[in-house]
Amino acid sequence: MEKLNYGNSDVNNEELIEGLFQDPVLSNFFIENDLNSMVIEEYLSNLLSFKVEKDKCIECSGLNDCQQDTIGLEPRLTYENGRIKTYHRECKYSVHRNLQTKKDDLINAMYMPKMIHEATLEDYKTNTDPRKEIYKYMMSFLRLFPMGEKILGLYIWGEYKKGKTYTLASLANELIKKEYSVVIAYYPDLVREFKSSISTGGLEPLINKLKQIDVLMLDDIGGEGKSAWVRDEILGPILQYRLLDEKPTFFSSNVSRKELAAYMVDNSQKAEQMKAYRIVSRIISLTEEIKM
Repeated sequence: MEKLNYGNSDVNNEELIEGLFQDPVLSNFFIENDLNSMVIEEYLSNLLSFKVEKDKCIECSGLNDCQQDTIGLEPRLTYENGRIKTYHRECKYSVHRNLQTKKDDLINAMYMPKMIHEATLEDYKTNTDPRKEIYKYMMSFLRLFPMGEKILGLYIWGEYKKGKTYTLASLANELIKKEYSVVIAYYPDLVREFKSSISTGGLEPLINKLKQIDVLMLDDIGGEGKSAWVRDEILGPILQYRLLDEKPTFFSSNVSRKELAAYMVDNSQKAEQMKAYRIVSRIISLTEEIKM
């Protein structure tokens, strides 16, 4: 049997084939495809190259540690029509990175804590009647929304640290698994963004984004500084667009929908009060209300 130069030394092919059989991955491949030594020797160079690449992946701890010529690709073997072929596919680290990138593209967490990316329905505690009701609603929403059913969002209100933000985040993360785009925004900071984006030309694109996103979640509405301009010229048109287009919209707040109007009034004038109630009426039309 001829010798093959492997590394810097001449090694008998028989010894190389024997060495390949010591590799569990290759050994299983040979057995599963019922390959004899003649076939293995014919493709020996390819098999040796595969082993070298494969071994690089064994101790790999992530893409930053990847030793492959093309980062994130791992070698694979197949036997088709009497031929051994090698190809490459994304490794688990590359798949995870791409899934995370896709997730980040689908969910836009504006001014929100990092924990919202980790919130899951699996960890959602249903230890109170309001939570049980909310969980039941969220499961119904996840079932009906993809079917094109018209379904209202939620207005969740209650005291501080009752889990309102986590509730919205857990639903948001379930929605992006179904490839819906979601904006979940801390509303007081969003209001500041509205004001600062006037000078940069970014206000109109931001408003259009909030109008058209599949699902919009506004966290802590009522906690922002009072601004008749934001209320009437920005929030009002966004909610009106979403109401007419039947786009699900969610809110969390420390106050009820009925109390919210008082937080949106700049003064005691009748016209001012009517404008605030007009916003609240849109929120009522968009949501079901649950107190946590």
